[in-house]
Amino acid sequence: MASRRKGRILALMGLYQIDLVKTPIDEALTFKYYDKPTTDDERDYAKALIKGVVDNWELIDNTIKDNSKNWDIKRISIVNRCILRLSIYSLMNEQFVPHQVVIDEALELTREFESEESVGFINGLLDAVHKKLVL
Repeated sequence: MASRRKGRILALMGLYQIDLVKTPIDEALTFKYYDKPTTDDERDYAKALIKGVVDNWELIDNTIKDNSKNWDIKRISIVNRCILRLSIYSLMNEQFVPHQVVIDEALELTREFESEESVGFINGLLDAVHKKLVL
């Protein structure tokens, strides 16, 4: 379980690099930005998440736009956008992970890398996305 968490953290950091400074995906997948030890499983999981998000970037961003009432996607902080992208990708493609686990992990990442004030926004948006996916 802990390795999936670290994999999500690696993926979040990679997506942040891609979004913020337009780091090429191949460079982001080297994880040079992460200075702590990682396992092959953690890196493999992070790579799969990053590739999945990048391959579905437009669909995911449209999903964010459709579910963030009165919020332009550019007004959402980069960290929050990356957390949302990562989590929406997981909700759409990782059916083996219960939706509540995906949302709880997103909230933990938000607390760790963004702010407590963003937790409600992330929770509400992901809950709305999940409800639409199960209909």
